[in-house]
Amino acid sequence: MTLDNPCVLGIDTSGKIASCAVMRGNVLLGETAFVTKLTHSQIILPVLKRTLSDCGLELSDVDLFAVAAGPGSYTGLRIGIAAVKGLCALGKPCVGVSTLEALAYNVCAARGRIIPALAARQGVAYFGAYDSDGSSITPVCGDTVGDEKDILKLAVGFDGDVILTGDCAERLKSGLFATDSRVRTAPANVIMQKASGVCMAALAHLDEAGSAESLGARYLQNTMAEKLRDREPQI
Repeated sequence: MTLDNPCVLGIDTSGKIASCAVMRGNVLLGETAFVTKLTHSQIILPVLKRTLSDCGLELSDVDLFAVAAGPGSYTGLRIGIAAVKGLCALGKPCVGVSTLEALAYNVCAARGRIIPALAARQGVAYFGAYDSDGSSITPVCGDTVGDEKDILKLAVGFDGDVILTGDCAERLKSGLFATDSRVRTAPANVIMQKASGVCMAALAHLDEAGSAESLGARYLQNTMAEKLRDREPQI
């Protein structure tokens, strides 16, 4: 995809926050994000329509649909991906981006190493690491699921500031990094998933845009159905 200043609509339903954003090039036109007690499937399309309307846009004005493809909540990821696949019926391309990379883009204005981390289960997290020069980010490692203590390795030995983001950030700071003054958490307004980060990541991956058939979730670990299947006795 080689459009100049494409209009990108991003969706993030990978966690507790439902979020939709619209960007044209590097300009954020509008964003809606909130924690909801309803399921994401009930609200994401109404939120999407309202966000576009508030920006004075129609679905036909969107050049690219983007979605957080994982890691994250299995159900949440499926809802966001299904929504984008449906929107692609308009004949527009889409791209799925790493939830962790999108989190890193939320704080890419900070120079240093950004470590996004999301809770997977007790003591286990999804995490990655990105180095930021204040405007763009470079991945240090691929998305990983593992023991939270392994995150220490991504900060130890790095000569610079370290920013923790994601729903594990405050716990990691008060635990593993309590005495390390170089390590701080992202501000409250950007510490959790936001669709604007999805849009920014999508703009960095325009060459990966494709049809709805190319879109899939990146779970990083087996779903509950797969775990139960693996426990079944073999006949």
